[in-house]
Amino acid sequence: MTAALAQKSFGKYRPIAELGRGGMATVYLAAATGPAGFSKLVVFKQLQPELANDQEFRDMFLDEARLAARLNHPHIVQTYEVADDDGQFLIVMEYLEGQPFSSVRLRLQKENQLQLDDQIRVLCDLLDGLHAAHELKDYDGTSLNVVHRDVSPHNVFVTYTGDVKVVDFGIAKAATSASKTRTGVIKGKLSYMAPEQAFGRVVDRRADLFAVGIMLWEALCKRRMWKNMPDAGIMHVLSTGAIPRVEEFATDLDPILLRVCTRSLAPRPEDRYATALEMRAELLSYLEAHNSRPDAREFGERIAAAFAKERAKIQAVIEAQMRLASALSETAYAAHALPQIDSFIATGTNAPHTGSYATEGNATIASGARPIAAPAEKKRSGLILVAIAAALVALVSVVALVVTHDKSTTAPLASAPSAPLSAASGVVAPPQPSASTIATPSVTAVPPTTAKPKPQITKPIAKPSATPASSLDIRLTR
Repeated sequence: MTAALAQKSFGKYRPIAELGRGGMATVYLAAATGPAGFSKLVVFKQLQPELANDQEFRDMFLDEARLAARLNHPHIVQTYEVADDDGQFLIVMEYLEGQPFSSVRLRLQKENQLQLDDQIRVLCDLLDGLHAAHELKDYDGTSLNVVHRDVSPHNVFVTYTGDVKVVDFGIAKAATSASKTRTGVIKGKLSYMAPEQAFGRVVDRRADLFAVGIMLWEALCKRRMWKNMPDAGIMHVLSTGAIPRVEEFATDLDPILLRVCTRSLAPRPEDRYATALEMRAELLSYLEAHNSRPDAREFGERIAAAFAKERAKIQAVIEAQMRLASALSETAYAAHALPQIDSFIATGTNAPHTGSYATEGNATIASGARPIAAPAEKKRSGLILVAIAAALVALVSVVALVVTHDKSTTAPLASAPSAPLSAASGVVAPPQPSASTIATPSVTAVPPTTAKPKPQITKPIAKPSATPASSLDIRLTR
């Protein structure tokens, strides 16, 4: 598939494929070029051009860039630099070959190749990376109080060599952020959200540990925690603190894993682990107790075999684009349309996930915010508006008919009252009055005559004003 837009080079970075596009940024696979034929694959994220002049979005994007540049850990994706090309900011990151853990779980479970101990090892590495982010300090030694706020299998990347990386700190909260989350604005994926985060309360690192607890619950139960539950149902359960108990869905649980899962999913933050390192130590004690040493490289090879077709397609695109880039001049190359590396695995997120780690498209529950709807959301909104418009037209027609009938002065003609509008149309009809109070509509009988009847004139009905949109805009990713 070919992307619709052509792309120019950004300094030394020449885009060769589009990896994904979300509401705020577009992610590209690019070649970093240098002297003597130097070339290196990287990934960069670019703020959408239409948002580049919006101070709020610029602050959010640069907050992510500043934080990502400070994070340096084996289990966190490496950010090389923040580049500025004529006012277009880029976050340049390492390119990794692999798959999001969400895709890995889905594919390997389907093929019965996903072992519990492999998942425990992934969670241990995830917690190691999160602890490094949580402990990050400013240059003067002040804690930055970083909270990822979007920990989920979609934002954990596993390479074809078995390495685990935490990715996408796009909505991370840090003490030095220039953009502040406004009251009532909640960011993250509801399916992996802690109660305090879901209801807009103050969050700290323990909200991230709750998300890891859900991932552990799903590994033990071999199913999604909120499977087939609507968003309103999830919010209700989180409000009551009745988190599904792992022992109700899984049997023969190891006591250590039962304890870790239960504690990490405690409704109150003070009842959870204090740090990611503490939770990781408990999971490692389980592996030690069972003398289990999951081999990261063997796990990566299993993933590579399961995604061999996808890997080959991506490699073919890279090779073709690199040949094209070397054959064309800078001007000619800038004029061609970039190929788009499609998502081969359905991951349930707004933005596509590909064979690179980069993702974009965090779900947001925003009160008074200015989110950009995803295409599917726009389509649903359009259908709803069409239904409402059709219902309003029908309502206006009924009202006009009643007014016309009431103005007539001749003998009444019995007529059944109009049926209420269906709730499916998006408009609920008011309660109908009893039969004794219904005014009988009438029409004017025109006697046969040669005289031209005088046309009846009715006043036009003013078009009802559109109902104002709710101040609570909800966009959730499951």
